[in-house]
Amino acid sequence: MQASKSTCLVIALAALALAACQQQPGAPQASAPAPSASAPVIPAPAATPAPAPASTAPLPGDHAVTRHYKIAITLPTLPADEKPLADAMRTTADNAKRDFLQALPDPKQLPEFANRQLDLLLDFKVTAQTPAFVSVRETGMQDTGGAHPNPIQATFVYDRKAGKLITLDELFAQPDAARKALANFAHDTLLKKFTADAPKLGEGSPEALREWKANMLQMLNDGTKPTTVNYSAFVVRAGADANAASPGLTLVFPPYQVAPYVYGTQTVDVPASVFAPFLKPEYKGAFLP
Repeated sequence: MQASKSTCLVIALAALALAACQQQPGAPQASAPAPSASAPVIPAPAATPAPAPASTAPLPGDHAVTRHYKIAITLPTLPADEKPLADAMRTTADNAKRDFLQALPDPKQLPEFANRQLDLLLDFKVTAQTPAFVSVRETGMQDTGGAHPNPIQATFVYDRKAGKLITLDELFAQPDAARKALANFAHDTLLKKFTADAPKLGEGSPEALREWKANMLQMLNDGTKPTTVNYSAFVVRAGADANAASPGLTLVFPPYQVAPYVYGTQTVDVPASVFAPFLKPEYKGAFLP
């Protein structure tokens, strides 16, 4: 029991320290995704080594290893009629490679990195298919020598009938109202989760516990505001079988958006009933009533 309390205290204090230095949940992108793909969110590391000059050399392959770096990118094989989705992932992966190579420290300027191999790891995975949509999540990390690897998160939702990728707002006739409904649901769901996992009395000083709660609430409130940016990452969930409509959406909140880095990526499953009233007529049949 004592070991559990100590672990909770360490996590609480680490979360508090990181929350205090990360007041803004947003972060610069690691790569410029193709249109309609949600942007990868990659927080800037605490200390990033000076990058080497940009190279005009051809991009390495998706699985490349040298003395200075390792690249491992996995892309799914898609049917020909989903080429726009495949192209979007290809563009995102290539942009990530360019940014990674440009951010690598120059061993001539920083000899401590001369024998250190840095990583770009990306996994694009089809998470759900319904009669109306194909959903893909990109997960991974980029290590260019900072305080810790930078997490990479992105999503792609492909409208099969329209033959294009869509954003969250494009699902709705009333996008502002829909985002407010999603925000309320996400905020309440995450608040319950974070409250249940909060450090307890005796696992830190009263002042530290109050600070933890205040910082937690600030990050959660800011990260779940109903803005387009806050709700750019989502996937459509699969139904009970291949021909079933979707039961709802999964919202994806990268590290630093709603909680400190130590909490990782947060996801919230939202039932279709929460947002169904705001759907465009052409999408109502794609989700369960």
